[in-house]
Amino acid sequence: MKSSLKPSSRKQAAGENPEKRAGKLTRPGLLVDEVVRAIREMIVEGRVLPGERLSENALAAELGVSTTPVREAIALLRREGLVTVQPQSGTYVFELQPGELNQLCELRFALEPAAVQLAMEDPASTLAEALDTIVDNMRAAQDSGAVKRYLALDTTFHDTIIAASGNPYILSAYALIGAKMAALRNRLGDDPHHMEKSMREHVEIVEAIHERDLSRATHILVRHIARKEGSYWEHLDPEEMSSLSRLRKV
Repeated sequence: MKSSLKPSSRKQAAGENPEKRAGKLTRPGLLVDEVVRAIREMIVEGRVLPGERLSENALAAELGVSTTPVREAIALLRREGLVTVQPQSGTYVFELQPGELNQLCELRFALEPAAVQLAMEDPASTLAEALDTIVDNMRAAQDSGAVKRYLALDTTFHDTIIAASGNPYILSAYALIGAKMAALRNRLGDDPHHMEKSMREHVEIVEAIHERDLSRATHILVRHIARKEGSYWEHLDPEEMSSLSRLRKV
């Protein structure tokens, strides 16, 4: 039996209006992404404090959106560990838990050296050149006392190493902790002595990559991760401090 609908009518009946599809699917998704980015920046940059309660209504009003994308954004940020949701209580900015930093470092020990190795095995890799530029900018930020700029570039340095692996699974795994590490740097990483050591280690890592010395690059990177987080040790149990102290001597 032939359909009595004209071709155009059949398309409309099947929901094949491109404008309508784009309006329903694309815009809300983009809006949620923008809300996620805005709230993430608030947490990473320290504009909201650890343990601070986040109001969906207040965030929606501040960002000029409804509470629906805010609620969806919070669900995504929860996966990144940036917020915690307590039933019957509310949503809160994450606080570092005992033993958690050690777990974060353990994942970094696994991912970052592996990313360096994969990049160095790729003849077309431009990791060393990309890190050169970042280190130059870090030095300029350090010299001018632009602490927040320096710490943001610190995050970019490690993100660039991970991206250079070319392995989407390494990128996905690192994405689980990347924003939390950036937030921790901004909270606790502005000690001048710490920054001087951090700068020197970044330079040494890049030198080793230029020389294609994987053993040295990995050695420095592992010590860098362990020592670098030393400024966060007041948040750890004595057992955690002992564990990271041993890693510093690798």
